Amino acid sequence: MTSPRTTALVALLITACAVLYTASAALTGWNPPLGWLIQSVIHIGELLAVLALIRSPARPGVIARTGLGAAILGQATLAGAEVIWPRSPDLADALFAIGPTLTGVGLVVVGIPILRGRRWTGWRRFTPIAVGAYVFIVLTPTMIGSGGPPARAALWSIAGWDVLWALMAIAVLTMAPTTGSASHPVKTRAS
Repeated sequence: MTSPRTTALVALLITACAVLYTASAALTGWNPPLGWLIQSVIHIGELLAVLALIRSPARPGVIARTGLGAAILGQATLAGAEVIWPRSPDLADALFAIGPTLTGVGLVVVGIPILRGRRWTGWRRFTPIAVGAYVFIVLTPTMIGSGGPPARAALWSIAGWDVLWALMAIAVLTMAPTTGSASHPVKTRAS
């Protein structure tokens, strides 16, 4: 099993590329023939950020793990929707409506105990709730108002979401222990 740091690093690389990909599409109108495949990989990178969060020092409780499960399901739904879209756009559109909502609710649910638990410090502790809340505050309203991609506003809102995903990966990367054994600290008595 990979460490949360490795998973977070892969998530960071994919989500950083996603920001560049989406921003270039917004600036130039670029829509590659295999864009659906690229976008599916992007959602898998986002999903990796959630998986890294599960194994991070945030140590989510039962309710938070339920939120993480919803976020995983949401990102898997989005990855699947991208693959389905070329053959069944109507089904994919339904999945595109469900996936972000699951992810948003899930990350808000996990973000609250991370904020309250204070195991993370500074800006890091706000990243899961920011990724989740962004769905409802920016992403969904922009998608509805613009009609979704390839509208530039929709693409910029997606690029913004990927910036937050990259920040969440950085938060896990900088907070996760370097070895598996360090993730379960052992208390010792002073002699």
